[in-house]
Amino acid sequence: MIFSSVSNKLFLSIKYICAIIVLVMIVSFLKLNRYELKLINLLFIIFITLLLSFIAVKINRHSTKFFLITLALMSMLTYLIWNIYARTYPISDYKVLLEGANNIVEGTFHKESFDKTSYFYFYNYQIGYTVYLSYIMRIFGNNLIWFKLLEGIYLTLTSMTIYKITEKISTKDAAAIASVIYVFYIPNIVGVSIINNQHISSLLLCLALYFILKSTKASLVIAGVLLGFTQILRPITSIAIIALFINYFYKAIDERKYKEYVRSFVIIIISFMFVIKAFDIAVVKTDISPSPISKSNAKYFKFVLGLKDRGVYNIPTENARKTQVYFDLKTLDFDYDKYNDKCLEVIKDSIKNYKDTIPLIKKKMHDFMGEKDNRYYFALSEDKMNNGIEYFLKLGNIQYLFMLLGTFILLMNKSNGDNSNNFIFYVLIVGFVSAHIFIEAQTRYRYEIYIFTAILSGECVEIFKLRYNLFKNKLSLHKFLKN
Repeated sequence: MIFSSVSNKLFLSIKYICAIIVLVMIVSFLKLNRYELKLINLLFIIFITLLLSFIAVKINRHSTKFFLITLALMSMLTYLIWNIYARTYPISDYKVLLEGANNIVEGTFHKESFDKTSYFYFYNYQIGYTVYLSYIMRIFGNNLIWFKLLEGIYLTLTSMTIYKITEKISTKDAAAIASVIYVFYIPNIVGVSIINNQHISSLLLCLALYFILKSTKASLVIAGVLLGFTQILRPITSIAIIALFINYFYKAIDERKYKEYVRSFVIIIISFMFVIKAFDIAVVKTDISPSPISKSNAKYFKFVLGLKDRGVYNIPTENARKTQVYFDLKTLDFDYDKYNDKCLEVIKDSIKNYKDTIPLIKKKMHDFMGEKDNRYYFALSEDKMNNGIEYFLKLGNIQYLFMLLGTFILLMNKSNGDNSNNFIFYVLIVGFVSAHIFIEAQTRYRYEIYIFTAILSGECVEIFKLRYNLFKNKLSLHKFLKN
């Protein structure tokens, strides 16, 4: 009885913290977009989403195999059309990473990675993704078309994995709806033409979550390996590991299966650490990096940018290679020990002067949660921007609001919101949003949150489907919309 009470309190605490965070995200969105937000556009997105959901559910009920094939073909076609229009060329960090990959292929990368004044020394965590890019170059050459094709495949597979995850925690109908919401989410369509680490790392994270839900020993080993590669490509996995620990802690208390969940967590951690350590050894032995990339050379710069909104010495970024971090290090003659100590001083001062820091964090998080996803800046050149594209981006922004509203409604719905299978996604939303309170935050860093809100908003649409019998017959959707 005591354990049941503790697990219930933990579940409700996380659920309502998640609900508060999502509500703040909605309020931030409405405040920042109040002049652009039009009711007709919101109704249009609701109509299109319900229509696509109606079609998806009908096809999926007839044949899941046919639905997934159709989903894959539609997503790849959509991404192809966008790529043909956007003709995105790598800029900023994305260009530097491709240049680094080319240097690995040519065998000259060590000249950069061992140079303390180089991008790949102070941002050594980027070496993992750069190594991945170099393997793609070795196999296919350095033509951008192959990279963009792979980005489209990763996004397509992510949508299909979302289907499998949602089917496991909810129903086939909710799975079809969630996957369709994600496939046609405009910020993702816009972002697919950008060669970056978010697409593949999010796919690996989704696959890891799917194997965690399967919960066999073999699947847990696979999940740990996948999380390891996720961390190598994009260092976000610490948030997922903490969320997983909280999830297992809750389930162990709720189900009173302590040994089982401790064992599961240990299996994942061992597999995860094995991959990280093996990769560290590999890059050091092959002279790709002078030291393990799991240990950052510039340890605290993300916190400095998150708490101060600028570098240690307030010198602005000039380009992708000469950033605020570069100029801070240059001021200290690239003495990394001095730089890390100076960063700690800045962090301590920011905490001490909390009256100045808190308003800055509030403004940063307000923008992070409510502003338009800024991936379009990296995807489109000025000559590609027109009224049609601007309207397209506005609709994508409203889709974000739709997913937030769907997630909030689900959280407030007792029967569905109290589904214990959703607990890990509540924790993940809390974790990914909360982490950015202390570190650098940009709207494109919401990437993983879109996955979790697509899953939960898919379940929300199913609530309305059941309540109004939306997909029971051909006329029901029309009747609902008419009312």
